[in-house]
Amino acid sequence: MKKIALVLFVCGVFAAFSTSLQADTFGQAFTGAASGLQLANGPFTLGWSFDVKAPITVTSLAVYHDNGATLLESHDVGIWNPNGNLVASATVAPGGSCVADQLGFQSWCTVGVNVTLAPGIYLIGALWNSFLDPLIFPGTLTGEGIAAVNGPGVVFLQDQYIFGGTLTDPTNSTGENQAYFGANFAYRMGSIPEPASLFLLGTGLLGLGRLLRKKR
Repeated sequence: MKKIALVLFVCGVFAAFSTSLQADTFGQAFTGAASGLQLANGPFTLGWSFDVKAPITVTSLAVYHDNGATLLESHDVGIWNPNGNLVASATVAPGGSCVADQLGFQSWCTVGVNVTLAPGIYLIGALWNSFLDPLIFPGTLTGEGIAAVNGPGVVFLQDQYIFGGTLTDPTNSTGENQAYFGANFAYRMGSIPEPASLFLLGTGLLGLGRLLRKKR
């Protein structure tokens, strides 16, 4: 009985912490590798709004990677909550990690974060300057025969933008159902345990194992 109880306990704990073992997925993935264009009238914070249907943990903020070309500048990226508060931010710098989204066609340059988003509407944006790194404009994907696909539990709403040389909540929109990419994010469903919680979990399991051995 003790062995059965231990097995059930361990299975339950790992089920609770299984989010940390999931693969990351992107808020938007492309059905093909898109070719971007340079911004001519910047600087702008450019991005899109999205609806989170269930709790997610954002693991990376990302910017568009034009068919493997090297980034020419650093890009500040942020996510704002419905109250206009900045809840996640980081800077994607040239020479950092770039990975493909879940469809495998489009790559994104990323920087790690760890922020849990509750269900609700959020805005994401990245700072973009003129005549440097290309990006995707509303209508670019359609013109190239490419679609943007929602990640699980995330629904794209519309494009967002605001003029200025510092990262700012992009509260303006033309109402386009395509976005400026620009910004993206990687995430996992649910919340990810902090390292301290994982340490306590491991310590507890070791202690339980020793206790059961002593009782034999």
